Amino acid sequence: MIRSVECKDALVPFTGNAFACRIRATANAYGFIHPFARFWVQARQAAMCLLDDAMILDAHPDADFDELAEFFPAVGARILLCSGAAARSLPFPWKQAGEVMTLHAPQPFKGEGIVWNPSPRLLYPLLCACQAAQFHPPAFEPFYLDLSHRTRHGTACSAAIQEGNSLVACAICSAWTEDAAVLSAVAVQPEARRRGLGTNIVRTLATSLPVKTFYIFRAAGENEEFYQSLGFTRHCGFAELSLQERDAL
Repeated sequence: MIRSVECKDALVPFTGNAFACRIRATANAYGFIHPFARFWVQARQAAMCLLDDAMILDAHPDADFDELAEFFPAVGARILLCSGAAARSLPFPWKQAGEVMTLHAPQPFKGEGIVWNPSPRLLYPLLCACQAAQFHPPAFEPFYLDLSHRTRHGTACSAAIQEGNSLVACAICSAWTEDAAVLSAVAVQPEARRRGLGTNIVRTLATSLPVKTFYIFRAAGENEEFYQSLGFTRHCGFAELSLQERDAL
């Protein structure tokens, strides 16, 4: 049975993966008083977070996926992010897929000339400069509001390298709990690439947070060698599903 979560204690059993980290960090940032951020659990088999219309699911293999499939559209979710294993148990079409990679105990590193938690207004043009087939920057206003709020509440962190008056590289951690963090974006200006800036900014951010595990969601075919060179290894697959329609059975 699915029940609404109104305190953080109900989410404590969910840990050890990137989906649980994102759910718990969102609860830490927004609490349980906002209508646009809601949380549920299905016993100890699944935890869910709905932020606006995007659902994140952390589901154990023995979760009741039939109940979950009925529940997601009923609460207004339009897209779902979950593990590849969970996605294969749900009757919704896949929008995209990729790999969750993990880094344990990053090596100590301290970059020089780092700008900590720069304004999202400065980060956003850098993200736009790095738009690619597999990466489309989010809309500015939701990005600005969400990152600003999470940073103020200690559940997000960002670092950048500045040259002159511009940021040339950045790394953004959008979810941070007591034991893990999710690296959500790494960007380097096209003209500043192949100088090691991406490596430096990721290592600097990773070693600045007091957590033992970092996760990244890597789109299929994107930057695998880069993250492997930093020590990231495969953790599991992920999928983003469209909840607007069911696959034909």
